[in-house]
Amino acid sequence: MIALARMLGSMLIGAAAWQSAHPPLPNLSPAEFERRVRQAVQLDFQVQRDFTYLEQRRDVKISKLGKVTIGPLRTFQVLPAPAPGQTYKRLIAENGVPLSAEELARRDAEHQKDIADAQERQRRESASQRSDRLERAAAEQRQRDQILEDAFRVYAARIEGRTTVDGQPVLITHLTPRRDAEVSTREGRWMKQFEGQLWVAEADYQVVKIDMRATSDVTIGWGVVGRIHKGSRVLY
Repeated sequence: MIALARMLGSMLIGAAAWQSAHPPLPNLSPAEFERRVRQAVQLDFQVQRDFTYLEQRRDVKISKLGKVTIGPLRTFQVLPAPAPGQTYKRLIAENGVPLSAEELARRDAEHQKDIADAQERQRRESASQRSDRLERAAAEQRQRDQILEDAFRVYAARIEGRTTVDGQPVLITHLTPRRDAEVSTREGRWMKQFEGQLWVAEADYQVVKIDMRATSDVTIGWGVVGRIHKGSRVLY
């Protein structure tokens, strides 16, 4: 009996420890999950306007014959600017090799000249030209907002599990497109052809990773500009 009691006690302690290390997944309604992610994305856009950060990217080019060319891994120091269109993506390295001080100075001088030229154009523009410029900037912002809204209209999210990234708990959700969702952008129409996973930080619901696959062929510009084939993967 004593041995049995000890075994049961060990099992209970083990179960309690497991539950402590593996708390249940959040029981959020779809509307509440969407609200938290939306708030985090909007905050992310605001934060990027105020902070310098590093960005790494490769440019992928596809020829008219379908040949794919992948460019070098480039590292940029992104320096946000309060004025639209003046954020400076400062190239500092290619394939891990830093640019020389002379090349950096040359690029910095070109950027400063571009800024000065833009400021001079704005100083000389008429009232109607200024109104047109501000309207174009506002239209671009509205377009970005509409794409984000389409994403929330298209995708239904279901929390499937939890993992850890850089020591922080991250929720893994499955994104299923609503085929009948009403959208207002071409990007929204494309979204209906993709399904996959969204990873968000459990602490603040910031987007950590997006992993999507095309469920059917996606044509861009009626196939003249490009085509994404079924099964293609998009990873962000």
